[in-house]
Amino acid sequence: MAFLYEKDLKETFWKSYNGKGRAKRYQFECPIREGNADLVTVEYHEPSDSYQFNAFEFKREDLKKAFLQAEANLKYVNKSWIVIPIEKEKAIQDRYLNYLKEKKYIGVIGVKEGGYYKILYQPWFQKEPIQSQAMIKVCMLKI
Repeated sequence: MAFLYEKDLKETFWKSYNGKGRAKRYQFECPIREGNADLVTVEYHEPSDSYQFNAFEFKREDLKKAFLQAEANLKYVNKSWIVIPIEKEKAIQDRYLNYLKEKKYIGVIGVKEGGYYKILYQPWFQKEPIQSQAMIKVCMLKI
């Protein structure tokens, strides 16, 4: 597997994903739920002239745990993402597609060692997530 540590996966993805400042605000280990989301972002979506809240869970191995965490994040964000090594793509296609279709708002991103990432499953946009104090604090952070 390309990433020895989850931290490497997270740092590689983040450098590529936010290289041009797409996240207007963000917080790692954000307390939107018990146990924290690995990353929460606030991003401006130009076509709809609105802001989008995203949660990300980074996992090298335990996909079941990643899906449980992403599901726990769902009520607070528009989209909840699982970020995994690209080598796990087949596992997503073979075992989790029905689950993803049912949950609608959970997406999956695969990352290569060099930073290239690919959306393996595009989630729907949840229109009205619950606004928690943790999310309000993320919005108020200065970057």
